[in-house]
Amino acid sequence: MKEQHNQEQELYQLEDELKDAFSSYVVKAPSSQDTKALLASLQPAFNEIGNEPVEEINFNSIEPPSLISQLKAQVSFYQWHFWIASMLIFIMLTLLASNQPFSDAKIYFQFAVPLSILLGIFYTYQTWNKQMRTIESITPFPPALLLLSRMIVIFAMNILFGIVGSVYISLTTELAFNLLSFLLYWIAPSMFIYGVIAYMMMRKGVKYGIGLGIATWIGFILSGPIYQIIFGYVGVSYSQVLFAQGTLITLGLLLLFLSYKKSLNIQTV
Repeated sequence: MKEQHNQEQELYQLEDELKDAFSSYVVKAPSSQDTKALLASLQPAFNEIGNEPVEEINFNSIEPPSLISQLKAQVSFYQWHFWIASMLIFIMLTLLASNQPFSDAKIYFQFAVPLSILLGIFYTYQTWNKQMRTIESITPFPPALLLLSRMIVIFAMNILFGIVGSVYISLTTELAFNLLSFLLYWIAPSMFIYGVIAYMMMRKGVKYGIGLGIATWIGFILSGPIYQIIFGYVGVSYSQVLFAQGTLITLGLLLLFLSYKKSLNIQTV
């Protein structure tokens, strides 16, 4: 008990000793006279600001939203684990297809690349939460353009990884391998499916776009067996295949262009 009393006395003594030292750091609330003196000292600066000519904003000089600048900015939207996971998927796809005949390998790519694009777009929309959309809605770039630019990043990544995998297979396989035919076989439907998704998203919304994209992807997967059921094993010339593939790529690019024009005028997604 006595020891506790001594400790209290020491604390009180320490408080008395430090009171004078800390009293100089205590700031008093400013009085009305202090406020008036501060405003009076700042008045000359206010007068100079008021006398300066106001620069008019030339709204015609403001550049419209640029898709290229958005593509560069939106690459950082995806974290490193997304890029690593995407790369691993294509590595496994490439290793799997490299041991298959040419006719089977191109079917693997036609199946997997559009599916990877669909999953990437779905991931992009799911991770784009409501709070972030609210913040981005006040930026100079329409939210629809932001979403479209991220979709283009996804598409370009899948096409790039697919091309790298295709070139690797062509260099390592000992079987007959036509690289151009292989590339067009999966790039053409991927371009068309992506164009359908982008166009429908800008017209009807994200859910409709992904839904129609999945339906189009399934249609491509079933088109081969359905053709064989209806027409049997009737051969198709190489020029006819090239024409069909060129048509799909052209339609996909056209739909993407129309989606870009539409995204400039959409404020909500």
